Amino acid sequence: MVDSVVIICEDSPFGKNSVVESIRMAAGLLALDDLESVKVILMGDAVYFLNKDLNPKTINVGEFTNIFRLVDLSGLEIYIHDESLKEAGIDPSNLVLIDNVDVVDISKISEAISNANMTFKY
Repeated sequence: MVDSVVIICEDSPFGKNSVVESIRMAAGLLALDDLESVKVILMGDAVYFLNKDLNPKTINVGEFTNIFRLVDLSGLEIYIHDESLKEAGIDPSNLVLIDNVDVVDISKISEAISNANMTFKY
């Protein structure tokens, strides 16, 4: 029986909908109420998604407020890779941090993946 899922996303929030779709998929899985844990891990360019300075309107992309609300309401856990933030030049204080968002190192990510019954790379 599957009771924990991890969804890994490394793609930029622009040009693809990978980050948004990862969050939607995770929230949908949580809504099934059969899972104990669903985590989304943002690595690589995906870390830009939660940057406070991100302005989607400048490239004619809709704002992410509904997705942020979905994360908040669903209780979804989001892990952000600390090294990816560093490589992107983003300080953790510049993130739109919702209560269930944590900046973590690769060992915490490895632990989450190892403990999950199912892992998706979106």
